[in-house]
Order: sequence, then C-alpha cells, then structure tokens
Amino acid sequence: MNRNIESVPATEALARARGNPYRRYPSPERGGERLYPLASPTVRPGFEIGPDDTIFAIGSCFARNVERALEKTGRRVISREFDLGPIGDSLGDAANFFNKYSIHSVLNELEWALERDTFPGAAILYEAGGGPFGDAQLGMARLDFSVEEILDFRHRYLDAMAQVVEADVIIVTLGYVETWYDRHLGLYLNVAPPTTAVKAEPERFEFRVLSHADVLDGLERLETLLARHRRKPLKMLLTVSPVPLLATFRDMDVLVANAYSKSVQRAAIEEFVTGRGGVDYFPSYEFVTLSNPTIAWSRGDYRHVSPDLVARIMADVLDRYVGGTVPGMTLEALLSSMRMLARLEDHAGLRALAARHRALTDGSIDALMLEATAARRMGDLEEAWDVLTRAVALAPGRADPLERLITLCRPLRRRDTALTLRDRHVREFPEREAFREKLGWL
Repeated sequence: MNRNIESVPATEALARARGNPYRRYPSPERGGERLYPLASPTVRPGFEIGPDDTIFAIGSCFARNVERALEKTGRRVISREFDLGPIGDSLGDAANFFNKYSIHSVLNELEWALERDTFPGAAILYEAGGGPFGDAQLGMARLDFSVEEILDFRHRYLDAMAQVVEADVIIVTLGYVETWYDRHLGLYLNVAPPTTAVKAEPERFEFRVLSHADVLDGLERLETLLARHRRKPLKMLLTVSPVPLLATFRDMDVLVANAYSKSVQRAAIEEFVTGRGGVDYFPSYEFVTLSNPTIAWSRGDYRHVSPDLVARIMADVLDRYVGGTVPGMTLEALLSSMRMLARLEDHAGLRALAARHRALTDGSIDALMLEATAARRMGDLEEAWDVLTRAVALAPGRADPLERLITLCRPLRRRDTALTLRDRHVREFPEREAFREKLGWL
C-alpha cells in the first residue's frame, strides 16, 4: 500500500523546484536573514481569515499565548469569552485549566461539549486523600468544592468549549505525546493522575507514548466531530507548540524524548493537512526553535517563548491570512523584531530592518526610538540626531524623545541648540524638572 503523503511526476517536481524561491536552505551568503537571528519560514495560505472572523484557540499552553496576541490586534477570540462561575473565578489563569496538552485531551473536551451525553460527569474526579478533588482534564487545578459545585462549573466550562462551533477560525496547538490513560474509564487524561489515586488503584492507570498513527487518528476524529456539528466552513490552523517537555517519564534523555514528541506530531499534521481544503499548518514551532535562543525564550529557561516572538508570529499569521494580502511587515511585527534585535545588540541588523520598512518606522514613535538607540550605540551620532528629530516631530506630547535629543547635544557639541531645546522642555514639560537638574553641563 502506498503511504506517501505526496506523489507527483518527476517533471512536475522539477518545475516546482525551479519556481520555488524558498527551495534552498539559507546560508550566510544566501537568504541568511530568513534564518538568523529570527527565523521567518514562509507558508502559502490555503484560506483567508476575514477581518471580522471570530477565532477559537485550543491546545497546549502556547495556545494561550496565541489568544492573548490575537486579542491585542483587536480580533475577537471567543475561546476567551466565558462565564465559569465562582470556581472559575477562584482558579484564575494560574491553574492552567484551559491547557490541553495532547490531541486526545482536545478531543475529550470538544466531544463532551458538543455531545454532552458523552461527558462522564463525577467519574472524572479523583479524590486526593480526603482533600480537594482533582480533574486530570484540567491541568493541576485543585478543586476544593462539593461535587455538585464542581459539576456546575464543569458544564459551564463545556459551554465555553462548545463555542468552537460558532468560530470562523479554529487554531489547534498540539503539545506532546506523553500521555496517561485511565483504564477504568477508557479515557486519555490531560495530565498525570494524582499520586494518591495511583497508590489506591495501581492497575488503573497507564503511561502511554502516542505514535504517528495515534496522532493522525486523533486529528481525523477531530475533523469528523467538527463536521458533525458545525454549519460554517471549516477554517483551521494547526500548530505544534515550541514549548518543550519539562520532564519525561520515558527512560531516556528528555532532549531525545522531546525531539520525538514534537517531530511525530509535526509529521502527523503534515500528512493530515496534505490535500485537505480549509486546513493549514502554521510553522510556529519552526519560528521559535530555529531562531536565536537569546530572543526565542523569555525568563532565561529555554521553555517559555518570548512575548515579542509570539507577537511576531501572530502578526505573520494575520499578515498572510487576513484578506489574502501580500505578505509583508506589520507594525506589530516590526516592533517585536526590533526589540529582539536590540536584545541581541545587533544594532546594524536593527537599523537595516528599520531602513527596509521606512514608512512603518517613521510612523511609529517606538520604532524611531529603537532606531535612534541603535544608531547611537554604533557611534553614528548624526543619524541618531536625525531620527530623534523625527521622533520629536511625530510625538510632541512625549518627553523622552526631546530629552534624548537634548542629551545628544553634548557629544555633538551643540550647546546653543541644547539651551534652546531645554527652554522648550521647560515650556512643554514643566513637571520634568528632575531631568533638567541633570543637565549640569549646560
């Protein structure tokens, strides 16, 4: 049986290669800016996201980053619209109970939400030694409430999940393939069961590592479920979370276990999307893992993706998918990229980026300030002066560009100009006396 995900005549393959500008892997001499320091893989959208389309995101913790980034762009993210009652309010975001780490966890919640009679009810609750209940579908949240209160909360939660049928665009982020299975319920869990439950019933639970076939089957079941309940055409973006495993339950190096976890999901998605209309893969995983680690990760832990890089990825999604526009640079993407280059102290790269997108840069006070800093760090004081002059003109109500322009007068030996600018500073920002007291050289 032919299991190839694609099979085309040799002549067609050669013709595609000739017409593909992104065929060759980047090198320092050719296309290096697509890889270093910020990887920018290119995709061809298979559908459009309308400017008023609503979005539902589900999946691992990276899906929460996606939601927040899209909300900042003004998009309506209906997976963030919910009323979970007192229990939901008490848990807050810290409990991570919206995170679904495997394809089966995604399926569980959506199937229970859309076909409520399949929901196991109180059977999914584990009692932690007479203390709070645990729901292994809801992350590490501890539920110190009565069963009745928890079930009311659980149905509110499923109501929020059911909004997937109303969304114009669905974004699914797969996390990992190390899973736990409840043999009594015949159910994959989202996280490990409580140790008290394992000790009480040691034969009940199994640790399972999903295969390519498992993940692909889960994706196909998800598509079937959505088709059964949605009236809108399916527009779905699939991604693989770049966030690595915190630890592994396999008897191997976590680096090797994580590589398998990500690659098998990536491979299954590739097979799933090939030939399917309305379903695309977006390379969030490649954006992060191929970029310079200094800008890819926040908190210095190699696990949490930099908010600037998330913003850059989401700006790229919108730029490529909204209205079928020609791929380019948005202001959000420009600013996030400039901030990342500033952290790398790649001042030349930052200035080159600003120059390539001059219209965007000159229309943003924040972009101009970043460009001016880069110019000064490189010793190009005249260019820094010109950029700051544009910044002052663009944002006359902000004190910081004027103050930096005054400060720059000293190395440029423009004392008379500094005095004139200081007088302007007194008139426009009288409350900023602390800054003027530092100008002892005037």
